[in-house]
Amino acid sequence: MKNHVFLTILIFYLLISGFDVEPWSDYEPVFMLRSEMEKGVRLEGARAIENPGKIYLKDNLIFISEKYLGIHVIDNTNPEEPENFAFIRVDGCLDMAMKDNVLYADNAVDLISMALTPQMTAIQVTGRIKNVFPEPQAPDGREMWAREREAIPENAILVRWKQK
Repeated sequence: MKNHVFLTILIFYLLISGFDVEPWSDYEPVFMLRSEMEKGVRLEGARAIENPGKIYLKDNLIFISEKYLGIHVIDNTNPEEPENFAFIRVDGCLDMAMKDNVLYADNAVDLISMALTPQMTAIQVTGRIKNVFPEPQAPDGREMWAREREAIPENAILVRWKQK
């Protein structure tokens, strides 16, 4: 009888003392050093749209966010043949807005503003407000596990979740 009581107490103690059981998930967090994330905002050549998010129209341009990666720029001068001609790399981007020729986007947890040239030949980050947004949530809704939080490199930011 004493052995059963001891075993029951031991199991109960293990369960309440931080025994961390992690549920299975299809996603794992992706981190970037803050310095790399901030330097990574840039104009690139067009790429295929694979995981679209928000859409924004400005004059003859269509902006479509690519979840967690950036913003596609489509020239819609000829609506019968829109041309995907540029991609703005913004790690952790899910949302955007525009006023005049300034594009606002989330760069993971930061809010950035970018000045755009009229022909979209260049962009310039003109402002950054750090730590405005919460970390991106996994597509399956899970939070980061304790061991993942402990393994975050110093000065690193969670920018997206990738499927395993």
